[in-house]
Amino acid sequence: MRVLGLVTVAFAALSAAQQWGPVPAANSTMVQKHMLARSNIITVEKRQRQDHAFRHNMSSVAREADAIVRAIRQEEIDHYWRHYAEPGHEEDERFAGMMFPLAKPWVAGTKLWQIVKRMPKGALLHAHLTSMLPYDVLLETILHTEGMVVSSSHSLDTEDGRENATIAFSHVNTTVPKGASIASANYKANTNVLVTDAVADFPGGQNKFFDFAKSKMVVLPEDSVQHELGVDEIWRKFQALFDPAGTMLTYEPIVRTFYQRLFERLVDDGLNWVEIRAGGSSGKLVHEGDEDPDPDLDIWWKVMEEELQRFQATEKGRRFWGARVIWSDWRGNNQESLVRSMKIALQRKQKFPELFSGYDLVAQEDLGRTLMDMAPELLWFQEQTQLLNVSVPFFFHAGETLGDGNSTDLNLVDALVFGTRRIGHGFSLYKHPHLIEEVIQNGVMVEVCPISNEVLRLATDILHHPLPAMVAHGVPTAISNDDPAMLGQDSAGVSYDFYQVIQGFDNIGLGGLGALAENSVRWSHFEDQSDDAWIEDIDLGENGDGIKGQRLREWKQQWEEFCEWVVKEYGS
Repeated sequence: MRVLGLVTVAFAALSAAQQWGPVPAANSTMVQKHMLARSNIITVEKRQRQDHAFRHNMSSVAREADAIVRAIRQEEIDHYWRHYAEPGHEEDERFAGMMFPLAKPWVAGTKLWQIVKRMPKGALLHAHLTSMLPYDVLLETILHTEGMVVSSSHSLDTEDGRENATIAFSHVNTTVPKGASIASANYKANTNVLVTDAVADFPGGQNKFFDFAKSKMVVLPEDSVQHELGVDEIWRKFQALFDPAGTMLTYEPIVRTFYQRLFERLVDDGLNWVEIRAGGSSGKLVHEGDEDPDPDLDIWWKVMEEELQRFQATEKGRRFWGARVIWSDWRGNNQESLVRSMKIALQRKQKFPELFSGYDLVAQEDLGRTLMDMAPELLWFQEQTQLLNVSVPFFFHAGETLGDGNSTDLNLVDALVFGTRRIGHGFSLYKHPHLIEEVIQNGVMVEVCPISNEVLRLATDILHHPLPAMVAHGVPTAISNDDPAMLGQDSAGVSYDFYQVIQGFDNIGLGGLGALAENSVRWSHFEDQSDDAWIEDIDLGENGDGIKGQRLREWKQQWEEFCEWVVKEYGS
């Protein structure tokens, strides 16, 4: 205590002797000098952003709309999302940027959601065919299509049976005898049951049967938030969903309905164009009234082209620019299987030159073959395109990983060396400053899929996504939805992914969303082009005199009309 007393006396004596100057005023030269240095750094950083040019060229009405949306967003963060839970009720905690499966039920109650839904979003460049349309739509169609049957690997009479069962849909043109209910203990595994009977006999009826069927095709919210179980675990569940989902798209009448509903919903979500990952060597179709698939692989693509043309002839379809397919092979294929499918892809390109756009490899990167390992096949493929005089550029998935320097992460390097025109996901790109420079200099765009990356456990929530880093470094980016029917968006469009981005990041705003949407059009593969023509069109943008320039001007007009609506609707 005596020592403490001596210290206190000494400090008091020092304070009395020291003459302290006044704290400078906020408008003093000293503070203003600091503020100027601060402002200069922020200005320089903003100039490097990928969306800088778009923001700089925004019209006065777009700037006003941007300011209005920023105010709405902040108000909702403060007064809607910031909700503290009472002790013992932690599940009631709510905040801006929370995990998507937990946030989704609350999104529809926001003004920001109404604005995002209305926004013209340009093009959807990264989506996989069998998971693009909400499964309720397909199940409803199947239920009302004559001859549709369902089979199960287990009887569905118990909770364990329903949990462990795998299901498949198909069409039969013969009478299906009424046997044991699929929901009874007497059901024999893999026996076909009319879908109408399965629904009627299922405990809880149609709604419960649909819920059960969707549980076999959708990542459940409780699974997506279990990040402690790792990426491989969720991917095992995720990849198991594609088989039952694929069986719903085998019968021609249902496939035709699928395309009509898909294109309608894309237009309703403000999209004008779509590039679909599809293909593989097994795509076959069962004609109306048949049971066996047509062995002619062209049939599937003829149906797609016919339904696209049919939709574009409708009133709503006149606003839709169209669709192309990026042929996608499974990255787990051995060389023999992969080359066989590549040959089929090249043959389809020759027969459907306008429909087929490019080539990609899909499935989990971490456990699939790397691009380096597949270099012989990929180089062979490029050589064949030259010999056949066809254009099939690469649009590779790459960097969809948490790795840093592992073989999956280094797929980014090979993708760039192979000349990919876009990169799917590119989640790990932000870790590589030189690769970022390569991407920017070579005009390569990253197809960012925020909700997919979250649900598949690369990011715990939108706040941990690397998209802001990509934009800040000047990397061209656009937003896609990947597998919306499976990953919880339950929507054909990209509104949920757009909402997550604008709601999660202060630096985006409506102007940033606009830049991302414009990018989707600027990097769309509307037509076959040489590498030089492709880059020239990207550089010219709306000033180009080709298809891309025309469509960028069309999108810009939609954007201006949308901004006028925002000002009129929410300006007060």
